[in-house]
Amino acid sequence: MARVVISGYYGFQNAGDEAVLYSMVQALRSFVPGLEITVLSRRPEQTAASYKVDAVNRWQLAAVADALRRADLVISGGGSLFQDVTGWNSLLYYLGVVVLARLLRKPVFVYAQGLGPLKRPFSRWLAGRILNNVQLISLRDSESRQLLEELGVRRPPVYVTADPVLGLEPENLDLRPGQEKWQELGLAAPVVGISVRSWPGAGKCWPALARAADDLVAAGWRVLFLPFHFPADVDACRQVSRLMHQPAVVLRENLDLATIMGLMGRMQFLIGMRLHALILAAVMGVPFLALPYDPKVLAFARLVEQPAAGLLAGLTCQGLTEAVQEAMACREEYGRRLRAAAAELRPRALDSARLVAEYLKKGATSG
Repeated sequence: MARVVISGYYGFQNAGDEAVLYSMVQALRSFVPGLEITVLSRRPEQTAASYKVDAVNRWQLAAVADALRRADLVISGGGSLFQDVTGWNSLLYYLGVVVLARLLRKPVFVYAQGLGPLKRPFSRWLAGRILNNVQLISLRDSESRQLLEELGVRRPPVYVTADPVLGLEPENLDLRPGQEKWQELGLAAPVVGISVRSWPGAGKCWPALARAADDLVAAGWRVLFLPFHFPADVDACRQVSRLMHQPAVVLRENLDLATIMGLMGRMQFLIGMRLHALILAAVMGVPFLALPYDPKVLAFARLVEQPAAGLLAGLTCQGLTEAVQEAMACREEYGRRLRAAAAELRPRALDSARLVAEYLKKGATSG
């Protein structure tokens, strides 16, 4: 029986990354029945129970090394693991897992990742050197492939697929927890979701966002603040809601994927910063306005033909108000474009799992 280890940002109460893991596990098991999966997690017991996988503490080197030693293939991803915007430690950890796997002569597959940003010259050199020694790379966007070429990575085969979460099909999911939460919150359509996060410089945009939200409530909409990373996003959502003069609902709980998707599916529109808030909106067919704090957010909005308010650093109150008004006025057209784009991306989102299956079927070697 084939055995894989998955390394990523798991067990940190981040709904986006948990959605990535769920999508990966479902896709891998559909292509490789009986596949044994071990996940490196901050909360291994919780991860094991949630996804019916084995899990080990990502910080315990001996346990990690033992899991890698028993694997037929080590998967690094998905998400944006190889970046240095959040500091050195994250990049060094994920590259370190790859190095350890290769030292143990285990093949490594970089799975549907969004590469970068890599701002420091040493980061770029180190990432390029290490990634040149993996066996297979799939990337979720063409911008990541361009960066990979700039890093001088030539040896492994490279494929551009799509984010694993885009492979989810809502009709195959139990969304009742989200619908029950909807009733519990006393929500009634039409509802606009707002998903924000803390980020350097983002706070100066909160008054503008609060004013735009007030305008929506005055026009007959309900506003629901939907945090994706618990508890940090709850604080950011509350900061915006406190600046509003109209009532809004702020979720203060760490919700699971089924609840979030169930809530998302009943919304009519989303205004969001986090990439996977936008990706889940796309899966559920909910048009959105992106608030790009990172190039990956703007790139995804363009990919699925949705509007973006411009980079947060230069966003004005008038600019945001106009962007919201234009997006809401055209939301039906944006909805049609989104659903068409998401349907086109769904098969590509499964390609990374298919590549894993093909590699295992050929018999994974250390390369």
